[in-house]
Amino acid sequence: MSTAPVTTSPIAVLGAGSWGTALAIQFARAGRTTRLWSRDRQQSVAMAQTRRNDRYLPEAAFPAGLTVAADLPVAIDGAADVLIAVPSHGLRALLREIAPLLRAETRLAWATKGFELDTGLLPHQVAAEVLGTARPQAVLSG
Repeated sequence: MSTAPVTTSPIAVLGAGSWGTALAIQFARAGRTTRLWSRDRQQSVAMAQTRRNDRYLPEAAFPAGLTVAADLPVAIDGAADVLIAVPSHGLRALLREIAPLLRAETRLAWATKGFELDTGLLPHQVAAEVLGTARPQAVLSG
């Protein structure tokens, strides 16, 4: 039986709603060092203390490999992969915020559904406008 190669660099999950939290928990359960970030600093502090997201997923305790980063640069620092799990109306602003923090080799994925209300653009179109198309990008849906 073959196994997937172990990735030792962390994954940053940006967005701590129910979807982002569930994904971060699953990455950590799979053995991936995971950092979960929320725009809401108070929520970040509470999650770090209780080791769960009492607002959106109270029944799911955080595995040992999951940490909460209250600061966006800390969440992204050294991450080989960044997964964005924010609503479509917040995607462009977050992409603009993280653009200067991403290394050239950082892989980016988003679990954002829908379209941008003001422009009607889909998430991949928003990402192309903000970041260009040279970076490895993927979409996670479910």
